[in-house]
Amino acid sequence: MKKNLVLFTIIFLLAAGKLVAQEELAMTFPGDTKTTKSNMPALPVFEFRASSAEIDVSSVSKDLIGEHIFGQLVSGKLYLLESKYTYEIPIVPGNPQMRTMIRKPVVYDAVKKIERYLKKSVKKGEVSAEVASAEFNKVLDVAFNVLTAETGDFEKAITESKDVNSLTNLFTKRVNLVF
Repeated sequence: MKKNLVLFTIIFLLAAGKLVAQEELAMTFPGDTKTTKSNMPALPVFEFRASSAEIDVSSVSKDLIGEHIFGQLVSGKLYLLESKYTYEIPIVPGNPQMRTMIRKPVVYDAVKKIERYLKKSVKKGEVSAEVASAEFNKVLDVAFNVLTAETGDFEKAITESKDVNSLTNLFTKRVNLVF
């Protein structure tokens, strides 16, 4: 009986030592455990009501639309972006000079920043023109559809974005357009 008790105690201590060693190893490398990945907060996804801008693009005269590296459709959408997001007001009454005002300047500036970044990426050969055109087309669709929506949280997320890649991901992956 004593022999069985001693044998049982030794086996118990070996098993407990192995569990303690594994726990210590997990505490030493906290980034390797699966539990830390699930504790990360998910990035918010923004949802906006959408309508198709294809009808507006087709109604614009081809004489007004300039050439663009991403194609004719993107060129037409950029023309519409300028016409919808900007307007002019007189500086003072009687003076013919006009001041250009921008609706939702945070969104407008972000779209322009993404356009410059994608153009540079295509010129450097980092991204193909087709991929950049598809991404920028999605960005323009989001910009059209948030013009009349309440975008306080979305604009806050834009200002908190640290680089152009995170801005592009915000517009293309974290925004759902509901048709």
